[in-house]
Amino acid sequence: MKKRIYSILLACLLIAALAGCGKKAEAVATETTVAQSQETTEESKAAEASTEAGADAFVTFEDPNGLFTASYPGTPKEMKQSVSSEGTAIDMYSYMLEQEDALYNVMYSAIPEGAAEPSAMLEGAVANIPYTIEDSKDITLGEYQGKELKYSAPLGSDTIVFYHRVYIAGDHVYQLQAVSESGERTPEIDTFFNSFTLK
Repeated sequence: MKKRIYSILLACLLIAALAGCGKKAEAVATETTVAQSQETTEESKAAEASTEAGADAFVTFEDPNGLFTASYPGTPKEMKQSVSSEGTAIDMYSYMLEQEDALYNVMYSAIPEGAAEPSAMLEGAVANIPYTIEDSKDITLGEYQGKELKYSAPLGSDTIVFYHRVYIAGDHVYQLQAVSESGERTPEIDTFFNSFTLK
């Protein structure tokens, strides 16, 4: 999935910018690597081993900023991206793990002042996805509102099937994105989604 990373991140960024502002906006993303790899040699080997082991090897990852925990089949890479929307710069944090046949990503950003109500932001996020929504349903995370989506996007001769959750929680937008090579919703995707908790 090496060639697909940027497209997946860009789609995620656009949704986050639109959801965070609660209205249509032009978003320009500049990708900056915060940490190419913060793992020691031993941690890298452990991540590779766990990646090969399947769903049983998912381990809990704690956001360095202390906002969430989620389980990944290895150690995700941390990235920080800046999006400019309606003259407002929004910092987005991404924690992504890529495998040969799957990808798992958690992103979050602060909600700018003057944004719409959570329900309006969620509806705006769905309405502005530039792909056909195949499935959409309301979800919650404790007291917080969310949406779960399935949509497909073309990439060259391929089609990527996205499984996506968006939550409005307090003053942040959180997104979980998962992709499998087959396009099916695998047990590993459910393990990833269901492991996500806010701190």
